[in-house]
Amino acid sequence: MKRIIKFALLLVLLMAIATPATALAKGLSDDRVVAGGTFTLREGETLNGNLVIFGGAVTLEAGSRVNGDVVLMGGTVDIAGNVHGSVVGMGGVVSLGSMAVVDGDITTLAATLNQEAGAQVRGHIVRGLRTPLRFPFPGRAIVPDVPDFGARIPGVLNVMWFFFRTFLWAALAVLLVMFLPAHTERVAVTIVRQPILAGGVGLLTAIVAPLLLIGIAITIILIPVSLVGILILATAWFFGRVALGYEIGKRLAETTNQDLPPAVAAGIGTFVMTFVVDGANILIPCVGWIIPALIGIIGLGGILLSRFGTQTYPPHYGSVAIAAPPPAPPEPPAGIFEDPVVLPPEEE
Repeated sequence: MKRIIKFALLLVLLMAIATPATALAKGLSDDRVVAGGTFTLREGETLNGNLVIFGGAVTLEAGSRVNGDVVLMGGTVDIAGNVHGSVVGMGGVVSLGSMAVVDGDITTLAATLNQEAGAQVRGHIVRGLRTPLRFPFPGRAIVPDVPDFGARIPGVLNVMWFFFRTFLWAALAVLLVMFLPAHTERVAVTIVRQPILAGGVGLLTAIVAPLLLIGIAITIILIPVSLVGILILATAWFFGRVALGYEIGKRLAETTNQDLPPAVAAGIGTFVMTFVVDGANILIPCVGWIIPALIGIIGLGGILLSRFGTQTYPPHYGSVAIAAPPPAPPEPPAGIFEDPVVLPPEEE
């Protein structure tokens, strides 16, 4: 139990170190977190930081000012003052009074927005966010004529969204290994045994498959086939990444001398891998995408080589019996093939 606690503390420390620099630029002492209960920013008062609400009731009176973002995760927020930033609601109710002024955007996800006449929103009002399952295919190809319902998430919510994606990847990895433990094991073994071959097959697939699917979609009649192909390719990409996370979790368990169930090992390994890989992608956007792309390519190749985990590659690797060397011929009994001993003649 002590080792598990130490491991959890190590993960928390890694989170604190790898948090994007934009979020660490401003100290947490400038922000205000309301977890339940009520909070009121009176007229003439100013909050120099972000306001984060977890299931509470917050009122920003007329004449008050928030020099940051307002993030609502359940609960209610009544805004009658000035928000010099953006407002994001993930569940709950966001109400704008007639005297409210929001300099940034308002983004809602499963939240209700009530806006009275006279309320000013100088940015955009966006309803809905991108799905947290983003598969960064190499090259980041842009598919035309596809509407984008995403929103740029500013400030502290960017960090929260990063951790939410990371935990979601870990949760999905646990579910996948719970239902398909043997398949995940075979994919992981295939990747470990043939990493170069898996990378080559994955890279070739990542280059050829999108072109082939686009060519199929051009015919219009085969658009459903193209959509099915995209779904299969995305599933393979996800499955391969979880298999790599599962292998990392097993290695971490061996390092810490822990006997973890496969699902737990997959969750921990996927969490650590996603945290490091996606963190590098955020901290170093110019070249950070190479790491998740490389992981995805190797995982995709492992999926294809193992036929979605139905067999390891090579199929009979490690199960071929090695022929024993032929037994040595028995030594002949002493005295049969020995030269006769000639005795000297006796003297008279």
